[in-house]
Amino acid sequence: MNKNTNTLSDDQLILLLQQDEEAAFDEIYNRYWSRIFTAAYKRVQYREIAEELAQDLFTSLWANRRKNTVHTSLAAYLSTSIKYIVLNYQQKELVRKNYYSELKVTAVNHSNATDETVLLHDLQMQIDKEVNNLPAKCKSVFELSRFEEKSMKEISAKLNISEKTVENHISRALKALKVSLRGFVPSLILIPFFFL
Repeated sequence: MNKNTNTLSDDQLILLLQQDEEAAFDEIYNRYWSRIFTAAYKRVQYREIAEELAQDLFTSLWANRRKNTVHTSLAAYLSTSIKYIVLNYQQKELVRKNYYSELKVTAVNHSNATDETVLLHDLQMQIDKEVNNLPAKCKSVFELSRFEEKSMKEISAKLNISEKTVENHISRALKALKVSLRGFVPSLILIPFFFL
C-alpha cells in the first residue's frame, strides 16, 4: 500500500483492514487506542485490566477483520464494542466472586473437613502469609481494597495518598501474590477474587 495511512478516513481504513492490510490496522490502533483504553479504565478502575480489555478488542478486530461490518462510524463501533467487552468481563468476575463467597460459606458451615475446605484453608494460609510479607503501606492498601472492598477513592482519602499510589500498591501486591501462588494449584479457587 503506497498511501500514507494517517491521511486516510476511517471508512477507507476499514476497507483496507478487510483486505488484510496490516498498516490500516496499525493506524486504527494508533488512532483509537487511547480512547478505548480510557473508556475501559473508567469502568474497571485498574490500569492493567483496562489495558487487557482494550487489547482484547483490537485483537478481535484483527481476527475478525473480514467478517466485521461497521454500520456506524468506526469510533462509535469501537466504543460500543469496548462497553460490551467490559460488561462481559464484569459479569464473569461477579460470577467468580460469588462462587468464592459461596465456597467460603460452605467451608464455615461444614464441620467435616472435605478436600475442598482443606485446600481452601491451605490456600488462605498461603495468601495470609504473602499479604503479611508485603510492605506496611502496600499491605494496608491491599487489605482495604480486597478485604474491606473499599474503592480507590476511599482508600486514597483514608490513607491520605493519591489514587495513583493506591493503584501502584494494589498492582504490586497482586504481582507478589501471583508469583507466590504460581505453583500452588488450589490457588485457582481464589485467584478470581483477588485478581478482580
